[in-house]
Amino acid sequence: MESYINTQHPYILQQDTIAKQGVVVIDNVTCSPVYGDSFLAPDLLLIIICHQGMLWNKNMPDPVFKAHDVSILLPNQIFMSKQASVDYRVTMVVVSRKFFNRLQHSYPYTRYTPRYRRNPATHLTNEQYNSVINAVGLLRTITQSDSPHRLEMLSNLLAIMLNMIGEYHLSNTPDKFFLTPNELLFSRFYDALIHHHCESREMAFYAHLCSLSPKHFSEVIKRETGISAPEWINTYVTIRAKSLLDSRRDYTVQQISNLLGFNEQASFARFFKKQTGMTPSEFRNRE
Repeated sequence: MESYINTQHPYILQQDTIAKQGVVVIDNVTCSPVYGDSFLAPDLLLIIICHQGMLWNKNMPDPVFKAHDVSILLPNQIFMSKQASVDYRVTMVVVSRKFFNRLQHSYPYTRYTPRYRRNPATHLTNEQYNSVINAVGLLRTITQSDSPHRLEMLSNLLAIMLNMIGEYHLSNTPDKFFLTPNELLFSRFYDALIHHHCESREMAFYAHLCSLSPKHFSEVIKRETGISAPEWINTYVTIRAKSLLDSRRDYTVQQISNLLGFNEQASFARFFKKQTGMTPSEFRNRE
């Protein structure tokens, strides 16, 4: 499927507002910002509530995101959409990185991180869905408030929402209450990839961080996710490169190359072209 970026998507159009306000509720979203290509929001926490219709995904355990599903996409989480139905409608709660860092001091978000890394979505009962919708309504009201305590109220309410959705996730999938050793390994690998992808793109490096031999590490990641560890590494670095090329127009290709840990721009160009079929400059200047 050919990749498609929807530059008119409300999430993309409100980037400046999200950064300024910290938390934004976007209603009546009818599509994904990107189709056919991996999407990464490095600076955002996304809570997505589906009201109707369906969205087909490529790299999730459940390939269909449907009515009364809620999804938590953590910062730096890879997501790929294939197609949405014509009646697809969702509400997005978008939290900036700055506000998310504030939130971490009041909410132990790491409690559910491994679970959301592997399976960000869960299906809600009618009662659970109504509870989440009521919480989002209150959150929407607070985001529009001029109260001097606005940030404190948002932080407290988001902590409650995340904890509530996390508990729903656990209660609705009791067979997944305890993560398997392989699921925990993938979570460790993914967190290591987030923090060290500018330092190394070698599978052996991440196998060492996870205290496994490269061979065993590779076999476990492939068996657990269906995608090999080198593919995960290359995909993550490529998505970060695309994001920087698009969002940081004030950076030269050389500066982005340095930021991503490449020894020279030519190495970055070869890597990027092998992954995308375009040079970094061609990607940046595409229509």
